[in-house]
Amino acid sequence: MIELIVVLSVIVLLTSILFPGLQAARDGARRIMCSANQRQIGVAFMLFGSDEDGRLPRSWFQEQDRLPDMMAMTTGESEDQVTPASFDGLGLLWKDRYIDSPACCFCPAHASEHTFEAAQSKLHSGSGPDPTYCNYHYTGHLTRGDPSQRMRRRLSDPNLILLTDGLRSRSDFNHQHGMNILKSDGSTIYRADTGSTFLDSLPESDDFLDDSMDGMAAGEWILKIWVELEVDG
Repeated sequence: MIELIVVLSVIVLLTSILFPGLQAARDGARRIMCSANQRQIGVAFMLFGSDEDGRLPRSWFQEQDRLPDMMAMTTGESEDQVTPASFDGLGLLWKDRYIDSPACCFCPAHASEHTFEAAQSKLHSGSGPDPTYCNYHYTGHLTRGDPSQRMRRRLSDPNLILLTDGLRSRSDFNHQHGMNILKSDGSTIYRADTGSTFLDSLPESDDFLDDSMDGMAAGEWILKIWVELEVDG
């Protein structure tokens, strides 16, 4: 009995020592898989641009100043939308088959409701009452700033940032301690979130869409993060 207790104690001790290392290894593997996803999307952007004179996929949500919804691959049905629900942003890369599967738009580290399994059936037609969200935040086809001064962004600028981690709410920030970023030259970089500055600036939930929180739907926190990241190069 004493020997058994000793053995169990040693096992518990070794597990407590090894577990943080195993968790870190899993997190690192997920970041690598996420980076591979983004590089695959980067190739799709380049193929799209080669067919569209260097242009990027249109984002109806950006034109409507709804930055939080730029994580969506479909528009859903909306009162201020004159056309039926359709593909949007990254969804256009899937619609025209510049990517083989929309699964690459979903991060393996994501732990909330916007999973590939939940979105898979909705992405066959692009229709449905609600937008279908992926795990990456498209930065759009237009430059930031005053709407009257916006310009069409082009892939000819290698310093553009095309994708960031999800920034709609804290549950969409996939890696917790940083984010993978896709640049227009197809490269990806990992940006550490020192002091959880980015994460703490995100809403705790998507309740900001409530009418009682006027102005939040424009995603001011997202714009501040993108300005800091210099997404327009």
